[in-house]
Amino acid sequence: MSGKTSSTTNNIAQARRTVQQLRIEASIERIKVSKASADLMLYCEEHAKKDPLLMGIPASENPFKDKKTCILL
Repeated sequence: MSGKTSSTTNNIAQARRTVQQLRIEASIERIKVSKASADLMLYCEEHAKKDPLLMGIPASENPFKDKKTCILL
């Protein structure tokens, strides 16, 4: 009997956690994909000039540039 009540208690606890998670997700404000994508494209266009992956890093500012050359004898 105790195994059955333990299983029932676990099922109830799991159901309560699921309901709580669903309530949290239902309360999230949602926007349409078309609006989100337009906002994302606008953000990317506004910040493209600051993006080092798009514009590159000037050699004078590159912290990963080798300071010395390696010469093998």
